[in-house]
Amino acid sequence: MQETTIPPGAMETANLLSRLDRLPMTRTALLTTILVTVIWLAEGFETGVIGPILLLVKEPWGLTAQGTAQLGIASTTGIIVGAALAGRLIDRYGRKVVLLWGVTLFSLFSVLCAVSADIGWIMAMRVLGGLALGAVFPIPYLILSELLGTRSRARMIAAASAVLALSYLVPQAAALAMVDRLPVELAWRIMFLLGGLPILAVPFIYRHLPESPRWLLLKNRGAEAQALVERMEREAGYEHDDGILDPGITAIVQAEYEEGTAGGSKSAALFRHPLLGRFVLCLLICAGASAATYVLLVYAPTIYSDMGMSDKAALATTIGIVITGAMGAIAVGQFAERLGRKKTFLLYSLGAGFGFSLLALSDNTTLAVVYGLTSAFFCTGLVPFTKLFTAEQFPTHARGTAAGFVESATRCFGGVLIVASIPFMQSNLGTSAPFWLISAIFLVCLGPVMLRARETRGMSIDRAGAS
Repeated sequence: MQETTIPPGAMETANLLSRLDRLPMTRTALLTTILVTVIWLAEGFETGVIGPILLLVKEPWGLTAQGTAQLGIASTTGIIVGAALAGRLIDRYGRKVVLLWGVTLFSLFSVLCAVSADIGWIMAMRVLGGLALGAVFPIPYLILSELLGTRSRARMIAAASAVLALSYLVPQAAALAMVDRLPVELAWRIMFLLGGLPILAVPFIYRHLPESPRWLLLKNRGAEAQALVERMEREAGYEHDDGILDPGITAIVQAEYEEGTAGGSKSAALFRHPLLGRFVLCLLICAGASAATYVLLVYAPTIYSDMGMSDKAALATTIGIVITGAMGAIAVGQFAERLGRKKTFLLYSLGAGFGFSLLALSDNTTLAVVYGLTSAFFCTGLVPFTKLFTAEQFPTHARGTAAGFVESATRCFGGVLIVASIPFMQSNLGTSAPFWLISAIFLVCLGPVMLRARETRGMSIDRAGAS
């Protein structure tokens, strides 16, 4: 065994983390990926359902631009608050517990949206559902980042996130199937009822989803973490080697023990060097992707409808945009592993900015569809990259809190400020103004990230997040 002066508890932690990081994909890791993919499917449906519902009810309900914006951002308002509050809960009580409660509650509030046609009631239920949804959003990325080894982390997070992107087409497809076939009064209720189906998966998630082994070690639950690591080693055909100590991981664990951060959450560190700088970079990386993706998801059906398309054609186009975004999400994992994190961000930011610029210049419906697809590939594809980048910037004791704050801040920016301003901008500055704004956001954020961000390709999650 390698000689070391670190305390026995720290050595055990370093050994388990070293063994975990070397593992390939195992049955447990694959099952976990599938389960969080199901959660992403539910999240995406609940987030994307309001777009087609607005398209269905805007005329019969006589919604003004202000009313449309208020319904459009109601859930996101709850998500912002929920994500900010849940970060501390995630770090204190665990990823799995908060996830189970969040899925249960946002499913129930979605069902409650269907019982009344009162706009005030629906907005209230969307806000409450958003609170629960906000608690859920960061967790799948955290679980995968803290369970998967270096070799598979980026690829699997991106591939699973593609399902999140694809999940946005489910409400579009459901609405497309109902248009001209069911009364509007029944169609929108069915849409909200479908959003309650994820509650059926809660017992299965409770039984089969493992808790993050890194969080277990942080909370001095080493026996549970060891049992999980040994199970994954058996699945991979690896020996249980108590002598494995990765030098980089060992040094980080020793430093955490000496600093006193190995035993619990130290969220105040987020507001001190170096984590504060990383937090700001995460916000910059997420800004363009959040704003652009929300605009496409919430307003694409009405944007293309206003260009002269029928409701069916606008919904079909939006489905194409969602599929293209999922392809971008799958590809981003490969790019992140081959090119590195910084070059991938450069490629996708320039691609998204270019696509939205062309969309702003286009007055041809066919070309607008092509440019919308191009924009979606890069901006929606960038979303899983932003989650991966955020997870890699922070140590385990602050990772959940940081992810919650980043999720909250970027959704406030993209899902509330940008989305709420779209009707005003189009009315006063022209229909192309929002697209120019998004292009500018990508370009403004690009410089600081390229100059200041660290390259974390090939690092264990512990080395990447070490403070």
